[in-house]
Amino acid sequence: MVTYYIRKILLFVFPLCLAACATGPHEVATATTAAPERASVEPVKMGSGYPVALVNIPVNDANTKFVSAALFEPTGPGPFPAVVILSGCAGVNGDTSVVVGVNRGYLAKGIATLVLDSFTPRGIAEVCSDSELLMSSFAFRVKDAYAATAWLGTRPEIDSKHIFLQGYSHGAMTAIAAIDAQMPLPDHPHVAGVIAYYPYCWSNSKFSVPTIILIGQKDDWTPADQCSGITDKTNVEITVYPNAMHHFAALGMDMTYLGHHLLYDAEATNDGQRRALAFIQSLSK
Repeated sequence: MVTYYIRKILLFVFPLCLAACATGPHEVATATTAAPERASVEPVKMGSGYPVALVNIPVNDANTKFVSAALFEPTGPGPFPAVVILSGCAGVNGDTSVVVGVNRGYLAKGIATLVLDSFTPRGIAEVCSDSELLMSSFAFRVKDAYAATAWLGTRPEIDSKHIFLQGYSHGAMTAIAAIDAQMPLPDHPHVAGVIAYYPYCWSNSKFSVPTIILIGQKDDWTPADQCSGITDKTNVEITVYPNAMHHFAALGMDMTYLGHHLLYDAEATNDGQRRALAFIQSLSK
């Protein structure tokens, strides 16, 4: 599976990928939540943007026993649908304001979120600037996404049949890879659907579960035309925002990074959140 996917990246993405997956630094907002139970007694490490109680999630990795995550749950007994949040290549701190906005919408509607940090426990700050690590990280990120989905499915307050992956840039590419119908994945946990914000798209992708892609027409890192050009649109719905750029969902973002423009777009963000919420609710009935 991993070899197949990395080959796709080499063939289709390499000329753009180093820039395409980057997320630059920006102001970190603070979110609070009730402390969840720990998954283990192992030490836990996560990006500093999450001053909440963290959990360790066992992963299938010879060198890393656990990755860390921040679990946010609505009030009430559940069971709740849940969304695994996969950050861009700059890691969880690069998408903190995104998560705050997402949680504001999801928690109020009875949807839990799990912000997964695959980098910090492995001693990785970011993968944007290292092309080899950027490529190889897809392998462990896909496995980590499966591990997070499986771990959530064991919790009584979570609806195990309605766990979603929601990724941003590199994380969106990871989410799409995790459900690509062309890869043999007999043992991975069930994923109810995927929400992919500004990924790089491949024309020959096959979507095994319902997926929505949200991308800006003016994105100069991950071109919207690549997503519009997907040949088989079974199970995928693509929304292109005419004026939006890369990283449009990050509140206050306005910067040039590696020669490309990142810019917050309130209209695209609000519409994307509306679509994502409706998508989750429609599949969780």
